[in-house]
Amino acid sequence: MSFTPKAAQLAEQINSYVGNATSIVRASLAAAQASAPFSDVYHISLSTDAVLRGLTNAKLQPRLVAARSIVLRIPFLVGMGQQSVAMVELRRFVELVCWTVYFSDHRVEWQCFQQEPGVGFSQEGRKPISYAAHRELSYYVEYARELMQAEESGLAIEAVDGIKQASHQLNASVHAGQLASATVMKPPHEPISDAGLRRFSAVQRQVFANCCILLSAYCRPQFDKLNAVGRAHFDWLVGARVRKRVRQGPFGLTPL
Repeated sequence: MSFTPKAAQLAEQINSYVGNATSIVRASLAAAQASAPFSDVYHISLSTDAVLRGLTNAKLQPRLVAARSIVLRIPFLVGMGQQSVAMVELRRFVELVCWTVYFSDHRVEWQCFQQEPGVGFSQEGRKPISYAAHRELSYYVEYARELMQAEESGLAIEAVDGIKQASHQLNASVHAGQLASATVMKPPHEPISDAGLRRFSAVQRQVFANCCILLSAYCRPQFDKLNAVGRAHFDWLVGARVRKRVRQGPFGLTPL
């Protein structure tokens, strides 16, 4: 006697599951499309991608295409009622950006990282290359902050501090602490609401805007060559105060 479903029964259950999931996704996307705050979620990703596309150059490691893939996923996930998963993706975005700032200046460490990208944190201080190539996020954030002390406007330092602040909230989303006290099962999606989307877009903008400021300061030659479209998206994303200070100049690291 078997207590697990037979193939035909399993196929029937899968069909039912997919049908129910399709209904949920359609309802979530319809609610998101009708929500004004969802347009901010989309616009923030649109502008971020335009900036990252303009900053792209072959010397960066990891390539910005990795971060751009996450930017594309954010409205998709949020629209399907997966805001908690989108928060995890924002955390991965921060990691990729900070890796880019660090590893683009550390080619040997980058080669070490590529050999074992999923090895986890190194605790072996006697192997300094491996140790530096496999550190926690805070290590690379602090590297970026120290590096940006040479940036004259002070905007890059402020951006790194903003990234650090946002990271505390994102780290809480990665860990299961919020689920640990649950007494009932939660649905596989989060409801779409204007209030919820506003909260998410505030975090999204903080992460994307500060990361774009950091990368723009780091990639000064590419930032200075942004076309009118890329610069307009940057100005909208970072807001009037930062836009004014950037235009007053100087802004960005002086290329070596």
